[in-house]
Amino acid sequence: MKCKIIDIDGIQTRYLYGGSGPLLLLLHPVGTSGDMFCRNIDVLAKDFTVVAPDVLGHGFTGMVDLKGGPPQPAVIDHLGKLVDRLGFTSFCVGGNSYGGLLSPLMYFARPHQVKKIIMIGSASTFHPPDEINATLKNTFANALTAMQNPSWASCVKRLANIVHDPASVPLEVIPIQLTTYAYPDRVDAFKQTLLGMMAAADSKTVRVYHRLEEIKAPTLVICGRNDIRANWQWHEKGVARMPNARLEVFENCGHLPQSEHPDRLNRLIREFILG
Repeated sequence: MKCKIIDIDGIQTRYLYGGSGPLLLLLHPVGTSGDMFCRNIDVLAKDFTVVAPDVLGHGFTGMVDLKGGPPQPAVIDHLGKLVDRLGFTSFCVGGNSYGGLLSPLMYFARPHQVKKIIMIGSASTFHPPDEINATLKNTFANALTAMQNPSWASCVKRLANIVHDPASVPLEVIPIQLTTYAYPDRVDAFKQTLLGMMAAADSKTVRVYHRLEEIKAPTLVICGRNDIRANWQWHEKGVARMPNARLEVFENCGHLPQSEHPDRLNRLIREFILG
C-alpha cells in the first residue's frame, strides 16, 4: 500500500493505492479516511488497482464551501476528476456507510464507466428517508465526541461503538485519526457534510433509495447482522428491488465488515469482480 497527495482543481487530495489491473475505487465512511480499508487494500491489490481516497473534507483532503447544501454533488464531481486523472475509462466502485451511498451515485453520474458496485452497511442508501435522519444524528454525535476532543481513547471508543466485537477495532487507523482530527478545519468540514446530508435526507436528487430499481450494474451488498447503523432487513428489502444485486449478511458483525471480517470481505469482493 502506498500513499499519494495530488492537486485537483486547487484541492489537496490524498489517496492510498496499490496493485495493477482494473481500477477498484474504495470509499470510506463519513468522518474517517481511506485508511479504513487498510486491511483490504494490499490483499485486493493482488488482482486490481485499488485506490482508497480521502473524500472531500475528510482525512488529508481539502474541503469546499457547500453553502448549506448537500455534500454529494461536490464529492461525486471530485471523485470523477480523480478517476480521470488516474487515466481509467472504466472502474468498479465500492464503499462503506457514506461510501456505500457515494458508490451508486458514482454509477448514476458515470453509468457507462462503472462496471460493478459494492455497498457495505449503508443506511444512507437503504433506509427510507423517515429513518435516515435518526441514523445520521447518532453518527453525528458519536463522531463529534472524538473529533472535538481527539485522544487515543476517544477515537478507539468511537469505532468500538459501531463494531460487534471491540477487539476488531482497527487500531492501525487511530494515529491517522488523531492527526487529521487535529486539523483546524476538520470539525467544520464534518459538520457541513452531516448537516447537509440531514437537510437533504428526503431529496431524490442526492439520495439513492428512490432509484434502486434503476441500478443495472451488477451489485454486491454486504451488511453486518449486528450493525447498529445499517439495518440488514432494510438492506434485504432494498436488494429485492434491484434488478442485478445480491445480499451477503455477515454474522457477529457490526458497521465495519472490512475491519471485522476482512478475509471474508476480501474474498467476496475478489470473486464478485472477477466473476
